Amino acid sequence: MRKFVLLLLAATIAAFVASPAWAQRGQGRGAGFGGMRGGGANSFFLLSQKSVQEELKLSDDQIKKVTEQMESQRGAQAGLRELSREERQKKMEERAKANQPAVAAILKDDQLKRFKQISLQQRGAQALEDPEVAQSLNLSTEQKDRVKAIQEGMQGEMREMFQAAGGGGDREEFRKKAETLRNTTNEKLQGVLSPEQQAKWKELAGEPFKGEIRQPQRGNRGGAARNRARAIRAARNA
Repeated sequence: MRKFVLLLLAATIAAFVASPAWAQRGQGRGAGFGGMRGGGANSFFLLSQKSVQEELKLSDDQIKKVTEQMESQRGAQAGLRELSREERQKKMEERAKANQPAVAAILKDDQLKRFKQISLQQRGAQALEDPEVAQSLNLSTEQKDRVKAIQEGMQGEMREMFQAAGGGGDREEFRKKAETLRNTTNEKLQGVLSPEQQAKWKELAGEPFKGEIRQPQRGNRGGAARNRARAIRAARNA
């Protein structure tokens, strides 16, 4: 039973942290660190959002091309589930690179510029580990090391929270603690940047995007539902 609770909590909070809704909690904070792993992790997922399409004023033909790309990637997404964490991360990075020219081929120059801003806002503090962002901000080797250490520290604290909650407890309270950890981590990451770099970050992120980012709702294809179902299956087989 204890193992089951751990698995279920881990799946639930992992879905919460990784979801675009998590990133969307940064609305109204300007171009600060709004999220952790929002839609920026998958360019076409973000482009498929109605709010983003309206913000970019996509044509019917552009929306059709985005939909076709989403459909072509859906099958490949399922294959990631069987990989290890390291292999999955590598595949996701490869896909993100492959998506860049595909997105550029669909969008006009002004649309692409705004899309990059929205993507950066959705990724939030996680974007500091992106080599392109790090280069734009001119992060030093010391700053990159500090960013990595802060991210690893957050992951370690999250694991400790999972273990501490193994006996059960209030899941909503656990979610609040996870969000507090997220906010603390973002403050630490923002403290890594100099005033000049913070100004550059705001320039890169552009005007705050106020649209809603929705999770897919197709049964277990939705991120949260899929993770919960996977945790339940794993617990039953344990």
